[in-house]
Amino acid sequence: MRASWAFAGVMLACAAVPVMAADAPTKLTLSRVFGSPDLSGVQPRGVRLSPDGTLLTSLRPRADEKERFDLWALDTRTGEERMLVDSKKVGSGAELSEAEKMQRERARIAGSKGIVAYDWAPDGKTILVPLDGDLYLATLDGTTRRLTNSPGGALNPIISPKGGFVSFVRGQNLFVQPLGGGDARQISQDGAGTVHWGEAEFVAQEEMDRRTGYWWSPQDTHIAVERFDEAPVGIVTRAAIGATGTKVYEQRYPAAGTPNVAVELYVMKADGTGRVKVDLGQNPDIYLARVDWTPDGKTLLVQRESRDQKTLDMLTVDPETGKSSILFTEKAGARSWLNLTEAYRPMKDGSLIWRSERTGYGHLYRFAKGKWTALTKGDWVVQQLIGVDEAKGRLFFTGNKDGVLEQHVYSVDIAHPGVVTRLTETGWWNGASMDHAATRMIVGRSNPTQPTQVYLADASGKRLSWINENALKPGHPYYPYLASISKPPSARSRPRTALIFIMR
Repeated sequence: MRASWAFAGVMLACAAVPVMAADAPTKLTLSRVFGSPDLSGVQPRGVRLSPDGTLLTSLRPRADEKERFDLWALDTRTGEERMLVDSKKVGSGAELSEAEKMQRERARIAGSKGIVAYDWAPDGKTILVPLDGDLYLATLDGTTRRLTNSPGGALNPIISPKGGFVSFVRGQNLFVQPLGGGDARQISQDGAGTVHWGEAEFVAQEEMDRRTGYWWSPQDTHIAVERFDEAPVGIVTRAAIGATGTKVYEQRYPAAGTPNVAVELYVMKADGTGRVKVDLGQNPDIYLARVDWTPDGKTLLVQRESRDQKTLDMLTVDPETGKSSILFTEKAGARSWLNLTEAYRPMKDGSLIWRSERTGYGHLYRFAKGKWTALTKGDWVVQQLIGVDEAKGRLFFTGNKDGVLEQHVYSVDIAHPGVVTRLTETGWWNGASMDHAATRMIVGRSNPTQPTQVYLADASGKRLSWINENALKPGHPYYPYLASISKPPSARSRPRTALIFIMR
């Protein structure tokens, strides 16, 4: 597998050089850059909008325990803020399973405690909260109901699209439980030893940014479920070093050039009946890259990638029979590979919004009735598709159309390809997410002189309120060093910029 790289927007790396002023300001040292507290200031975590955009939820560290997080909610209409779930009052304190510990390690949140993830119900009235290996359902008034109470933990828990079920993986098998009440039902049977159902294999988690191994149909009627067998993968010895000692584990690790897991995909009904195997092709040595359903639930979309990562086939699958056919194929250019992406969306009209690098630059396309329409183009790159307003035919995305030193939020109308509107201010590196209907967005931005700020905006980009202004004033960790930091040179006179990369 290729290495996965991420650009680190470390303001000190490309913006400033420490100098001593006449009044001897506090000197910024290398040890302080990597010390505590973080110079960027306290940042919100797990920030999400409710399905209707009226509540903004986030995970906030406790004042008395910085690594423990609770769930908070902010009313976007009134500004009222409240804690929804107190992780100490609700949690059991049970030790996590080894499988969940490994998932957290791969997600880079191994040191976090309390609530580290949550899932809004589609109706926006409840929130699924995994905590200490079990699942809880929180209502907007702050009350919680425990859904599971079993040893072994619950991996990859979600609420089904229509809100009828909660599903999760336990003991390498997939379980489905009615959200309104009732016992969980195990819908896969042979998960044990080297066989896993509903999980993402190591390579998918670590290198493909795929964290789950099952996908509900939009109507709650069917589930596509991955089954993988680790038997072909070689075993290595892994040491886990902790505060209480060191534990040694035997782990199957797919080293480069060695066999991967054997992957299969099935479609079954919500109760586990009617199971059919999906035809993934003649070659078993492939990557199951992405799986999605069309909005009407009549077709399963499967992205099948070759082992050398130079060919990606989009398969359409009949969920009743498992029969597949190739909708289209992407091929890498010479001396390159294909980058997997989340910047795509199956549309209700049967078309597909798709990001492709076929021109050498990542851009958005519409695929409809076998024909491609370029929605963006030019010597710049679309990074992420952050929202789709199907009613207005408008797409929202991040990209660097205004220069490689900045990233902005843009919009484009499907009916007017190539007419791109910038929605964020110049002079910043922006990232964003939106609610399901694409009515509001959460924008995070930073530049060489300002650590990350987060704000709530409407679909036009207008800032409605600060989520975290992160102002550089007395008390901010970076404030004492401001006087010792020189301003960055202009773009015309700027020397070679140091770029810091983090290997994931």
